Amino acid sequence: MSARVTVYVGEDHRIYLEGLVRALRQRPEFDVLGSSTDGREALEEIRRLAPDVAILDENMPGLLGNEVMQAISRDRLATRVVMLSASVDSAVVFRAVASGVSAYLTKDSDRATICDAVAAVARGQTVLAPRVQAGLAGEVRLREHGSRPALSQREHEILARTASGLSAPDIARELQISTATVKTHLRNIYEKLGASEHAAAVAEAMRRGLLE
Repeated sequence: MSARVTVYVGEDHRIYLEGLVRALRQRPEFDVLGSSTDGREALEEIRRLAPDVAILDENMPGLLGNEVMQAISRDRLATRVVMLSASVDSAVVFRAVASGVSAYLTKDSDRATICDAVAAVARGQTVLAPRVQAGLAGEVRLREHGSRPALSQREHEILARTASGLSAPDIARELQISTATVKTHLRNIYEKLGASEHAAAVAEAMRRGLLE
C-alpha cells in the first residue's frame, strides 16, 4: 500500500519543492497528495487530506514548520512529520523532536535521503540527520543537568539588536537574512535563556552578563 505524502517548503525554495515532489512521485511506494509554500495552507491541507507523512520546511510564511507540528500534536492528527531545516543547533533539534517530529533532516540532504526518510517514517521509524545526532544527545544531557548551551555568534548579534529595540524585520534587513530566520533565532534564544518573550530574554541575558 502506498504511503500518502504531502510536501510543504517555503516560497523562497519553490524550485526545491518542485524537484522534491518529482522525486517522490518517481517512487512507487508514495502517493503525493499535495504541496504548498505556505504554513497555514499546509496545516489546512493536512487536516483535510490526512496524509500518512507530511514533509515540513521549518521556515515558511504563515506558520513555521514547528508551529504546524505543534498544531498536529495538539489536534492529535495521525500524520507523521519529516522536518527540513537549515539549522543544526541542538536546541532547535531538541524542540522539534520534543514536539513530535518523526524525522529531522537538514535542507542540504539529497532527494534520495529525504525519500528514504519518508519511507522509514511511514513504517513508524524515527530518522535523524547524522549531523544532528551528537548535538541532540548533548542537549539532552545538558537539560538533564539543568544547563543551557551558549548562544551562537548569530544569536548574540540578534539578541544585541533586540535589546537595542530593533524589530525582527529591522534585524533581518540589517543582517541581510529573512525575517523568518530572525524569528527562528529568537525562539532559540528564548529557549536557551528560559524566557517566553523578548523583554524577559534581554533581562536574563543581562543577568548572565551576555549583554554589555
